[in-house]
Amino acid sequence: MRPFLVLALACTALVTPLAQSSAQLGRATFVNSGSPAAQADFQRGVAWLHSFGYEDAIDAFRAAQKADPGFAMAYWGEALSFSQPLWFYEELPQARAALAKLGPTTDARVTKARTPREQGFLRAVEALYGPGDKPARAAAYAAAMAKVAAGNPADDEAQTFYALALLATMPRGDASLPLRRQAGAIAERVFARSPNHPGAAHYILHAYDHGQLAARGLPAARAYARIAPAASHALHMPAHAFLQVGLWDEAAASDQESWNASIAWAKRRGLPITSRDFHSLSWLQYEWTQQGRFSKTKEAIAFVDEALKVSAASPGTTALLSPQHAGGHGYGESDIGRGSGPAALRNDRASMRARYIIESSRWGEMKGQTSFENIDELLALGLSAVNLGDAARVAAVIEQLRTASAPTQPAELREQAEVMLREMEAVDLFAQGRRIEAFAMMDRAVALQNRMPRPIGRPFPAKGADELYGDLLLQAGRAKEAVLWYDRTLARTPNRSKAVLGLARAYRNSGNAAAARATYQRFLANWKLADPGLPELAEARAAVK
Repeated sequence: MRPFLVLALACTALVTPLAQSSAQLGRATFVNSGSPAAQADFQRGVAWLHSFGYEDAIDAFRAAQKADPGFAMAYWGEALSFSQPLWFYEELPQARAALAKLGPTTDARVTKARTPREQGFLRAVEALYGPGDKPARAAAYAAAMAKVAAGNPADDEAQTFYALALLATMPRGDASLPLRRQAGAIAERVFARSPNHPGAAHYILHAYDHGQLAARGLPAARAYARIAPAASHALHMPAHAFLQVGLWDEAAASDQESWNASIAWAKRRGLPITSRDFHSLSWLQYEWTQQGRFSKTKEAIAFVDEALKVSAASPGTTALLSPQHAGGHGYGESDIGRGSGPAALRNDRASMRARYIIESSRWGEMKGQTSFENIDELLALGLSAVNLGDAARVAAVIEQLRTASAPTQPAELREQAEVMLREMEAVDLFAQGRRIEAFAMMDRAVALQNRMPRPIGRPFPAKGADELYGDLLLQAGRAKEAVLWYDRTLARTPNRSKAVLGLARAYRNSGNAAAARATYQRFLANWKLADPGLPELAEARAAVK
């Protein structure tokens, strides 16, 4: 790393970084009162913190403490690094211990900050780790950061850390939109005046990580990886915008770079392969399915298998019913940041296998399988059983989904499981020729899905009810109606390849040759890197001749 240029102001002992932080982490401009000897480490810590490189941030802030033991903000930075607000995770004892190194009480610590601005930052982190439950502390932290930001309107660090504090208090679903817009606007103002600021680009992407706002994040998406290429999370985050608008090539490129960077990071720190960023790999695997690269999706599953061996996971299947929900960047994800334990890895593997089976329609690969790890895999097992004519297994899957959707189950599991239950009941009825009942059940599935938040990243359920509705209508010879349902699918999950292909078939079967041709061309654009020899490719190419 190149050291930061600093200017010591003799009268106030204030130190301001002048030129830039590491070219690999973006520009850090956190004005502070630490000694010149602490500056390079402190500014590097801030840059890592903005890109959620928490382990590296802790190392940097501890080095700054060693260089200047009385530097209050170095302890602030270490403490803040133990909060991963958008990954729904914190290490409260470690955070409080970091603060305790500075002083025994809040007042003792705050008085060691040498400027009113620094005291504001200290009071905010004290609120974050003070009394109360996690939501209450997050709200108190956001309120304290609001005061810091109001008192320092031109201060990039005050503004960006306030934007992040707001994001940590967002309610679920569309109720988050006002706070998303507020935080995004704050980050955009910083990004406009400081286009190399890692936090500004990063928090724009998180703020606009919603279907209604995702397109607004594209400028930041196209900048963030260039700003902070040393951070694997910075390489992944552009995919949040690209995936939500269906730019599969760009999304896959982002997550490939992120996965590769995490491999290098783990190797550099001497960590096992379980410390790699399986979050970016799980996104990449879904993006590969949208490109028709099913051989690559199986490679991704193999990486997880390798990590499971290293983690000494116990053999066999535990039949977990948990959905993709524990942490991540929003509802519907299964992993929290860099690295995963055995349970999370098994959950990831199950969801990745389910997406591979559902997107490729390779139902035969689940023939004879009787166990599952989560409800994604359970749904894939059920859809496979329907397509293989295994009525007994279909009935068993439906019974398991009834258990998973019981009122006693956690809300996020129950919501997804109930949609999947109605989907499975519908396809079972359809297979029996009871089509009126099947479509009535699909109406229930769609109504339940519409009550859920829109997906952030990979879709949930793993097979959307609107897309399945279109598939069943197409099989029933009701192609014009199927067009409407595929359009609805693409409004909810833009440019999904299976929905694009279904729409092309629906146009073809309804006699709209021009629209069919254009939609097949759109599908071929998605699958330009697809595995050779796939029947869908042959169908689409024949249609556009």
